[in-house]
Amino acid sequence: MTLVVPPLPAGIAPADRLDDAEIADELAVLRDWGRRYYSASFQQHDGSTVSDYLMRVSALARVQNQRRRAADWEARRQREQKEKADYEARAQVGAPRRDSGGALIYPVSCAEHGHLGTVRRAYVRSRKWRFTRADNGSSGAEYGALKAAAGALVWIGDLAAAAAGRQRQQDAARTAVPEGWEYGDWDDLTAFDVIRVPRYGKAEDGTLYPRGWGEAVEVRGLNRLDSGLLVVSLAQLDGSYADPLFVSHQDMKDVGFLWPVGRVRPQPQPHREKLRVRLADIADDVATVRRRLGDTDRIQRLADLIARLERSHTPDLFADLRQIEAETAFLRAQVSDTNQPYEVHRTKSWAVAAHLKTQHAIQAFATDPDFAWAVAAAN
Repeated sequence: MTLVVPPLPAGIAPADRLDDAEIADELAVLRDWGRRYYSASFQQHDGSTVSDYLMRVSALARVQNQRRRAADWEARRQREQKEKADYEARAQVGAPRRDSGGALIYPVSCAEHGHLGTVRRAYVRSRKWRFTRADNGSSGAEYGALKAAAGALVWIGDLAAAAAGRQRQQDAARTAVPEGWEYGDWDDLTAFDVIRVPRYGKAEDGTLYPRGWGEAVEVRGLNRLDSGLLVVSLAQLDGSYADPLFVSHQDMKDVGFLWPVGRVRPQPQPHREKLRVRLADIADDVATVRRRLGDTDRIQRLADLIARLERSHTPDLFADLRQIEAETAFLRAQVSDTNQPYEVHRTKSWAVAAHLKTQHAIQAFATDPDFAWAVAAAN
């Protein structure tokens, strides 16, 4: 059934002679027509209707955008005029004095900021005025009236006061730390410390400061380079990944980091690295089998268990390792079945490797003094 295309609902009055409401209404009607009949009109006619549609919508939209920009500009101009009048009204111009060259200099102040600077003519008999700031002696642009130059000083005073307020807040953030935490010592920081790292911000004076503090994370390693760069490897408290911290310059060191109040220096835990290396190797083989066989609940649970042990999160290390051994043995038997499809059978080497590596890990850890605590717990 052919869609009947109604006539184009376009007006004939020039777009610039319509008011804003008329333009908005016509655009809404035209765009609705376009959504419904644009394609059908192009197929049923020679394209003139589509051309008329595009030209009318373009003309209306152009006038609409021009008026919006003009309204925005006028609103901004009125706002700036109002602000300028407010600055000039707040400016207090004192009695003039003459400098060594005989030129009149007018002191300027305001109730909120006190003395702000002076205003004088740009040069002798000039109609232009310039200000000189009291804090640093700098001058700004030339103004057409003394009051305008004085108002500019008040505006600069407001900016300076706002910047000083932000600087005070930023300075306070350097000493405000969450309850239960205190600043740590970079030189004493070591693996397995629990710390909180800052979210860096740039203060008004150009230095870094802590805008806030991240959640607690665990230090997994530190790498102090000859260039002065300090790389702190981190992990979430549950053992999952956390972005490392790169302390690349002194400003970052000055901001510091937090560790718990009364922190006790962690003892070396060499078993954790040994466990991570072996379990990561097993995890790679299981991941290959998982990709080839497809995801199942059982293999997902195995992968989660390996990941947990890789992060040293285990109440009974050898019980969990034996569970991994049993699950990898099941995978090995599954892929070794010659009745299975070739795609399953071809993953045998990775399944066998995962099973054997788990057995070797159990044997190695059972005789390793670093795992004596786990052997005692298992017995």
